[in-house]
Amino acid sequence: MSSDSHHPHSSRRRGARRSQRKWLKLLAVVLALAIVLPVVAMVAVKTYINEEFVVNEIEAAINSEVEIGELDLALLSFPTRLKLSDVALRSKSERDSSGSVKMASLELEVNFWKLVKRHIEVSKITIDRAEITSTFFEDGSTSLEEMFRSPEDEPSAHDSEDGGVSASEGGFNAFEQQDFVTSLGGLEIKDSRVDITLEKTGLRIRCEDVHMELSSITVDPNNLHQTNTAQLKISSMVRLHSTKGWHYGDLDLSGEAKARIFNPETGDTEPNVEGRFDLADSSWLNTRVPVITKAWKTLSVLEKVGVKVAPLPERATFGRSNAVAAHYHLGKVTVREPLSIWVGDWELAALDGSWLQTETDQHEINAELVASVKSSERFLGLIGAVVRLVPQRLADALIEDVKDRLYRDDRLLVKIQSTGEFSDPKIRPVDGVPDLYENAKKAGEDMLKEKAAGLLRGLLGGDDD
Repeated sequence: MSSDSHHPHSSRRRGARRSQRKWLKLLAVVLALAIVLPVVAMVAVKTYINEEFVVNEIEAAINSEVEIGELDLALLSFPTRLKLSDVALRSKSERDSSGSVKMASLELEVNFWKLVKRHIEVSKITIDRAEITSTFFEDGSTSLEEMFRSPEDEPSAHDSEDGGVSASEGGFNAFEQQDFVTSLGGLEIKDSRVDITLEKTGLRIRCEDVHMELSSITVDPNNLHQTNTAQLKISSMVRLHSTKGWHYGDLDLSGEAKARIFNPETGDTEPNVEGRFDLADSSWLNTRVPVITKAWKTLSVLEKVGVKVAPLPERATFGRSNAVAAHYHLGKVTVREPLSIWVGDWELAALDGSWLQTETDQHEINAELVASVKSSERFLGLIGAVVRLVPQRLADALIEDVKDRLYRDDRLLVKIQSTGEFSDPKIRPVDGVPDLYENAKKAGEDMLKEKAAGLLRGLLGGDDD
């Protein structure tokens, strides 16, 4: 058989080999592109994602001057991480320099392909060793609010030339930063410090060792009524000082809360927080806090029943739940569960529904001053001594009246209400305290009159029946 008889098969084999080589070349090109393109993209990203680019991006979004010491872009990690070191933000406002933010490091988890398009899409923010300073002004605005408003917006009322209310309230707005709020899934602050001054109240709040995690962030700017929530977990040593120098106490707290972040109508940042925070045994309050000092003075009403209260001790510790359950919105803090402190042998409890408006210093506290069981028993003995000269039948009635009006569960109780300015509260007893001396005197006089009338009827031959 001639060699030509094998020609068709040879042609097919040669065709198959050519096709195989073609596909191998195509695969090689694809693999090369798969390797080269990301490398080219990374080189390109490394070229223009620098300190200047990031500073310009941030300053275009907020009303602050930004400084960055160092930038490190980890493109090979997943997700891609952009780490900024020695970051400082200061207000551009010439009239107010009380707000500032400094961070030892700011790490952003970002979308790599968005970086290629010269856009920073952040999925998580981690802040380490930050120092944040802010002032809450009497008009309700804050220095941080001014720093984080959009440069295109008008200044807040605090910073306006005529002192009037501006067209914008300022601050971060969900509608103006839709891409950012949609992609952000978490915020973590570690080992940081926050210093807040309440201008009207004269209170300075120093939060040390702040650890805060904002997670499960779900925000859709097109549907803020339904998707506008986050979970908050926080721990900190909170030191309370007056602007005059008094150390008002320490709150070593930790707990969790639910938060609504933005106003659904305007898109402005408007935290609405509901939470419960445990207090460690190291927490305490100085009794120089005006509301404690004046509440103690109201106990002088007990002198009417023969009780003299001891001088006010220097420190108060927390009682009952050893926790703070509260709601915060628009500067107003509302107590959700009784919040109590021990002052000597007395427990002072702010009842649920009590509130403080931090911006205006106005407040309303409905409270109870409750003596310990041991002190309550002692006070009852003192009350018995006051009425010892009255016949037993009347003495028992007087003591029962005091117990009905001033005792609950065998503990002496005085209800009070505090209103007006928290720094200078007006406190009054809610229920009157019976004047035991006057009641005993009146009871004695009535008995004497009754006996005299009986004697007179006997002398005149009257009928006692």
